[in-house]
Amino acid sequence: MWFGLALFACGFGVLAESGVSQVQVDAQLDREQWPAQPTTPALLALNPVRQVLSHFESTRACRITIRYAGGDAGKYWARDLRNWLVSFGVPLSDITVEPAAGPLEGLQLVLEKANPSTTH
Repeated sequence: MWFGLALFACGFGVLAESGVSQVQVDAQLDREQWPAQPTTPALLALNPVRQVLSHFESTRACRITIRYAGGDAGKYWARDLRNWLVSFGVPLSDITVEPAAGPLEGLQLVLEKANPSTTH
């Protein structure tokens, strides 16, 4: 019986160290919010962008995921936002752009703090 409990405890420890991330920011950016002519001041005035940048600067070992609705327009918009985030100092390697798994209006910005064992 003790052997079984020891195996369970070891398995629980492995699960705790398995790289589960913590969501720090989960914000949506609607198309209506996006400026027709994006500029640094206009993008920094957007609450979702400000939230992600603020948390990114204050949190170590985090990643940003930009999810977009299917189609080329959403993909190009997400890539445009990614390029702006890079210009604001976020390393390209810390940003992932991917299609949303379900219905989505606009872009979803998720900032996750990763378990230290999963950082690069």
